[in-house]
Amino acid sequence: MGGWALAMNSRVKDKAYSVNLIGAGGIASWALHGLVRPARRFAQATGSSLTIRVYDSDQVDEGNVHHQNFRPSDVGKAKVDALCGELAEFQGEEIALVACEWDVRSESDFEEADLTVVAVDSPDARELVTKSKKSGKWAICTCAGDSFMFLTEESSEQAISMVTKNAQKDASCQLPGAISEGKIEAGNMAVAAVAQTWVLRSLREMSGDEGAKIPVSRAESTVLGTLGIMTENREEVGE
Repeated sequence: MGGWALAMNSRVKDKAYSVNLIGAGGIASWALHGLVRPARRFAQATGSSLTIRVYDSDQVDEGNVHHQNFRPSDVGKAKVDALCGELAEFQGEEIALVACEWDVRSESDFEEADLTVVAVDSPDARELVTKSKKSGKWAICTCAGDSFMFLTEESSEQAISMVTKNAQKDASCQLPGAISEGKIEAGNMAVAAVAQTWVLRSLREMSGDEGAKIPVSRAESTVLGTLGIMTENREEVGE
């Protein structure tokens, strides 16, 4: 066991952490797969435990397998069941995955958590999470083609309004025609990696690791790079 893990172990042993992942599609399916392995190791190293609840009512369709983390054999299954089932081998005393086959539309639809990641194309769900005390610390992930936005409580009000009040509902993470024409982009995978990092480093911060730098709110493109920093004291995109 490393020095940091040994030092933290005495502080967080038997500590139970919880994460809500709202969505199980283009962003969340990659975020969950990327999160489970290192999160399990974090729990092992610190003597803690982690529960991840995944919320989504959708089923896997044939179009999903081209850009979401599903297999052809998953078609017809509930997305949350397919994801949690594939990752079942990682579950144990350290980490538990809970498949919640419904959408988040009100506070009664999700459990209180330390961290909540919204990765679903619902402005209403995003706004609900930003206002609910049950969310704990929260992050919002959106994407369109090669570009994405990653927002947190540190984001400017203008940036948050862009994804809660002025956003298009049911917007795909791929641009129109991208899937049918085979022009799939990876903005969804890029923001999933940022969300994964945000969760892992937030857990480290909560466990007492003062050196755990948390990802900043920003807009990026996998082609053009950073488009803007989205915090209150920094310029917005395009300024």
